[in-house]
Amino acid sequence: LTQDQTPRVWSLLISVFGDIAQEKGAQISGPFLRQLTGMIGIKPEAMRVALHRLRKEGWIESHRRGRTSAYCLTAWGRAQTVTASPRIYATGPAAKAAWLAVFNPAQPAPSDEANGAWVSSNMLITSRKPDHGHAFSSHLTPDTEMPDWMTGKVCDTKTLRLSQDFAQALDAVKDQLTGPLNPLETAVLRVLLVHGWRRIVLKTPVLPDHVFPEGWSGGPCRASVAALLMQYPKPPIGVLEAAITSEQDTD
Repeated sequence: LTQDQTPRVWSLLISVFGDIAQEKGAQISGPFLRQLTGMIGIKPEAMRVALHRLRKEGWIESHRRGRTSAYCLTAWGRAQTVTASPRIYATGPAAKAAWLAVFNPAQPAPSDEANGAWVSSNMLITSRKPDHGHAFSSHLTPDTEMPDWMTGKVCDTKTLRLSQDFAQALDAVKDQLTGPLNPLETAVLRVLLVHGWRRIVLKTPVLPDHVFPEGWSGGPCRASVAALLMQYPKPPIGVLEAAITSEQDTD
């Protein structure tokens, strides 16, 4: 799931908190974070730098527990993860329908049409049919033929490739998951699933899959991630903390 690359640690930690400790008041210890990230191949020094960055940017706050530290999302950080969760954990497309809306080029484009992809300064692919009287709209069905220059505005080449690579990685993981996992292994799997999918889905507009470019693998990725998260439910924080090896945190 890491595809032989070390993930950006601060971003990965957001996925950790978002999946494992999103609930208000939920805390996770430094030793647990070190164990979890170490299983992914992240060095303790890199984790400490990432924690410092997240504290500085207002994502998390820390509390002392004797010789160890515990971390939790700030109110702002929790709000960010809560906002993103519906798209990350969705079992179906972000939208079921799409329209091509064309606005009067002689007038400023509406500023309230955020859930879509602008093809040009006055042409928008949107999941919400415009109610502006001066807009022309055409329903885009799965059978509608759309040129590459139009679908290319929905998803850039880099994100398209990410979806393809992640779909392949998910297929490989499903083939290898032949038995149960212990709580820490489950946590690692879930974090990598959430993080990999989050890097893709949050870069795309709220639109149905059929308006994405040819080769878009977001649909299979979404289905695989949802199925694996259901197959391997989140262990309680207490169970995860009890499962870590006995080592002291020096943060």
